[in-house]
Amino acid sequence: MYQRPDGGLSHVEEGKTSLKIVTSPDQVKDLFRPWWRRYMLPFIHAVSLIVLLVGGTIWTLQQQHPKYTSPVALLKLPGAVISAGSPTEEAFRIGQVLRKYTDNGENADRIAEAVVTESNKRQIDPSLLVGVMLVEDESLNPRARSFMGARGLMQVMPFHRGQWGCESKDLYSIEGNICHGVSVLADAIKNAPSLRVALQRYNGCVTGRNTPGCHSYSSKVLSARDRAAQQIMAVSNSSPQE
Repeated sequence: MYQRPDGGLSHVEEGKTSLKIVTSPDQVKDLFRPWWRRYMLPFIHAVSLIVLLVGGTIWTLQQQHPKYTSPVALLKLPGAVISAGSPTEEAFRIGQVLRKYTDNGENADRIAEAVVTESNKRQIDPSLLVGVMLVEDESLNPRARSFMGARGLMQVMPFHRGQWGCESKDLYSIEGNICHGVSVLADAIKNAPSLRVALQRYNGCVTGRNTPGCHSYSSKVLSARDRAAQQIMAVSNSSPQE
């Protein structure tokens, strides 16, 4: 048998061939190997590489976003987590304002994202939510606790925990606290004759016996809301990634 220039085998015709003789058994085996076996090894290498990349992604998410480590959860990842993209313009603006009150930039950004998420869900002005938080605790400490037992950024009382369908029941969690607080405030706004009354009810200031001077609460929140709104509008709309 002789090997043709195109890689095939042929019998030699005397005086009419310049074909090269094949002497290696392995070379002959390769010539008759099924076509699909030629592509198997590269395919296996490609699959192995994909598995390694996916495994690395899951490990990274497990470190930074533990709840997104199952295959099903990965399909439901927010776009911001999948692409590590920038926050929405509104969240970015709010986050920049909140950084004036806390040295923890990561917390400021998380608070801003939660505020935008819950304000959209409950149809409440995000500036109002920022105003409530700044009046409750201007340092924006997620672990804040009042002498009455109210907890977190929006000073939510423990008896509200788990009543509003929030993903987290932890009132010291940024997202959990804001979800509960906004839900309580939205309910108060729905059932009150005015925003001022709703804010007073949110504060638990009905008679003023528990917290003397609490009747000024609504005025403080509305003033903080207006100030926050002006600061938010003054922030450049260019995100850090641009």
